[in-house]
Amino acid sequence: MRVIPAIDLYEGRVVRFERGDKKKIHLYDYDPVELLKLFAEEGFQLVHVVDLSCAIDGSMANEVVLKKISRRNLARFVQIGGGIRSLERAIQLVQMGFRRQILSSALIEDPTLICKLMQQGIDVVFSLDTANERVRTKGWNETSELNVVELLKTLKELGLKEVIHTDVEADGTLKGRKLDLTKHLAQKANLTFIVAGGINGVEDLENVRRLNLEVPCVDGVIVGRAFYEGKITLKEMKSYAR
Repeated sequence: MRVIPAIDLYEGRVVRFERGDKKKIHLYDYDPVELLKLFAEEGFQLVHVVDLSCAIDGSMANEVVLKKISRRNLARFVQIGGGIRSLERAIQLVQMGFRRQILSSALIEDPTLICKLMQQGIDVVFSLDTANERVRTKGWNETSELNVVELLKTLKELGLKEVIHTDVEADGTLKGRKLDLTKHLAQKANLTFIVAGGINGVEDLENVRRLNLEVPCVDGVIVGRAFYEGKITLKEMKSYAR
């Protein structure tokens, strides 16, 4: 399975929010560009980068960091998300080299946007963010009552191949990750799923690996705060990565 390190950016710094709440912020003393370079040098072919400033505040405070990533030819290792709510923004990012882009609210509001994005050469990943089995949108600030399975089927018909499923209630908490809903949705939608939110240690990686053996389309896991706080080492992450 794929093990994907995460770099969350807020106002140019590497951070983690608990449950998406910027009042519960954890700051980490890393240069985000050098950290991305380290992950790439360690053999991780994909790094999850989220622009929290754009997603939550509508701010371009991380643009300097993103441009540095682009200039150093590191965007090819990135799946970028956070505040990509228009075709114009997506095009800006792909012109900087960020081909693999994560969208959520924009695709919920207009599923056909995926067709326009794909025409621009963008590799679209849908971010499905849930709390208590209900969908969260707009930087996790709003709740939707939409039928998740029907939405996933519609997006699949339009060309979607991958979904990142984040458990909002677990994200950034180090409390572990329940996998029942991810398993159910992956089986129903028959799309490739990446697990995110709540990863606490090697036991969680092992649980995702076991689910991958049972449901092969669940083939990835994102690791954030657990790495930054020493719960999981790079060596352990690499040992689970294929």
